[in-house]
Amino acid sequence: MGSIGYDYDFIKPSSTSNASRPIDEARPLKVIYIGAGVSGILAAIEFLKAVPSLELVIYEKNPEVGGTWYENKYPGCACDIPSHAYQLSFESWTEWSQFYSGAPEILQYWKMVAEKYRVRDFVRFQHKCVEARWDESRSKWTTKFLRLDSEEPSIVEDEADVLITGTGLLNDWKWPSIEGLQDFKGPLLHTANWDESFDVTGKKVAVIGAGSSGIQVVPAIVDKVSAMDHYVRGKTWISTQFSQDLLEETTHNQSSNFDYSQEQKQQWRDDPESYIKYRKAMEFGLQSTYDNVKLGSQSHARARRNYERHMRERLSAKPGLAEQLIPDFPPLCKRLTPGPGYLEALMQSHVALISQPIVSVDTKGITTADGVYRQVDAIICATGFETSPGQGFPIYGEDGVNLREKYAVRPKTYLGLCTNNFPNFFQSLGPNSFQGAGTLLVMMEQAHKYMAQILRRMAYGDLKTIQPKKRQVENFTSYCDKYFENTVYTAGCASWYTTKLKDPTGAGNGATKVTALWPGSSVHYVRAMESVRWEDYELENVDTSDFGWFGNGRTVGEVGATQDAEALTWYLNQTNFLGDLNVDRNASEIIPTSNGFVEDNKPQRQEKVDLLDVTVPRIEPEATHTQDDLARSEVKVEELDIQSQPLIHLNGWNVEKGTKIESIHHIVTPV
Repeated sequence: MGSIGYDYDFIKPSSTSNASRPIDEARPLKVIYIGAGVSGILAAIEFLKAVPSLELVIYEKNPEVGGTWYENKYPGCACDIPSHAYQLSFESWTEWSQFYSGAPEILQYWKMVAEKYRVRDFVRFQHKCVEARWDESRSKWTTKFLRLDSEEPSIVEDEADVLITGTGLLNDWKWPSIEGLQDFKGPLLHTANWDESFDVTGKKVAVIGAGSSGIQVVPAIVDKVSAMDHYVRGKTWISTQFSQDLLEETTHNQSSNFDYSQEQKQQWRDDPESYIKYRKAMEFGLQSTYDNVKLGSQSHARARRNYERHMRERLSAKPGLAEQLIPDFPPLCKRLTPGPGYLEALMQSHVALISQPIVSVDTKGITTADGVYRQVDAIICATGFETSPGQGFPIYGEDGVNLREKYAVRPKTYLGLCTNNFPNFFQSLGPNSFQGAGTLLVMMEQAHKYMAQILRRMAYGDLKTIQPKKRQVENFTSYCDKYFENTVYTAGCASWYTTKLKDPTGAGNGATKVTALWPGSSVHYVRAMESVRWEDYELENVDTSDFGWFGNGRTVGEVGATQDAEALTWYLNQTNFLGDLNVDRNASEIIPTSNGFVEDNKPQRQEKVDLLDVTVPRIEPEATHTQDDLARSEVKVEELDIQSQPLIHLNGWNVEKGTKIESIHHIVTPV
């Protein structure tokens, strides 16, 4: 094993019987995880820290880690979050080249993380999951995978105690539903399935769509094409840049993106504290804007004014274009993107923004609803993904319940992580787990720490199966519906944040509900998911005894060849050392007392000592103490001679630094 990476302590279970194992030895436990993108990388890191002996198998359809950052290779592909905010909280990288970095650099970051934590050791690449089914008789998940790494694709099967999907929503790309689209004879491309051999230079191209990928590809190719028709079905908000204050400070408000200098990166390498300060400032800029989602709030009204002014200023060279693009619905109703360079690209003379709906496509061009036919050399579809909850391979739970069909009626989960009728099944980025105003990565980190807690209890706590109680699934769903009533997300725009439910006839004419987003801020998610509320779950033990987790009465450190001093005295590793107090030992005397420190019927002794020049470090600035405080304290200050500031903390009492303490009564032998 190399010098970098997490030092996994693989302790293989010695027995499948809980009664014959030490209390701190895990039972055999296997997890199948689908996807080696960001979620899969986090799974390998967090799960193996919690359960070092875990048998983790990550199946990935691609030949490399990275997920969406491996697959998306279209020109201009980037994260719409600043680079220094789009990284793990515990793995900072000072070498980002730009404020908004491109997909290749982002992919490189995740490959470096995967290398450091040896993630590839647990991945089976080029395996695409085609089915997962719960076997109730054995409490196992059985899975089928299509092997893509051979000339003759074949199906392989595997099984595990736990199944977790980390494929996300932005995985199943789709062509737009346009008559004759496949009849087009020129290059027809989708941003999610980009042909890297295609050269746009000198061509007249049509770009369909103004979602995140469309907003990125337009400025990336605008200077290479001879002409561009940009088809925008609906209006969209283009925000000011995230962390705008940092951007303006660096570029003097002259650019929507910039390169970091080598001098800046060297400064951060030399002074990590300055880098953390910069990163915190950027993160604060993202996390402090959540009030913008509340309809009627002052912050929302202010943000809307700023976004509209920003767009009108940049679109002023083409009168009327602002009215074509600026929406009537509020910002954040659909995903908001800063779109560096997008509005400026629309100002170029060879770019046409077309808001008329597309009626049809033939071999050479596109016809819109107003009857205008426009011939083009190539068509680029930036039309996104199939984002309906439950899409992807079929997953069958208890009694053969199909997850896709269950979610088609109404996506209902507990904490966006799991649902009833699906034991030992969890989802990363399931329904109601995305974020519309904040940072998603810190939420993904916390979700995997939460799942790691569950896996640890399954391994060490005799837990066989776990699924959320139906009542809590319903309660969480109801909470979400109520929460979103007064937010921008229910303002009526077309967005993948929402799902139009089916009415009793099965048609999609029911109510529209927010089914993608977490009901709260990013930091709210982190707090909410810090610990598992076990009472919200249906739990089944491996053993019939409630004390199956107790083991054989021993610990791993006591058994056989593993016995050593460290293994049997680990509890001393976190000991503290009392400060160096100047004590006049000659003044000590032992006196009896019964002054209320302990119950009167329990005899005790107190030691009376003189302490001079106390130098205990300051802990808190000030405090006021009552007689009740005195009764609870282990230290009683009899007389103080105040000498200097600031306050310090001594055994539960605040006194001035340098204070001369004439006497202290200290319990030394409570009985």
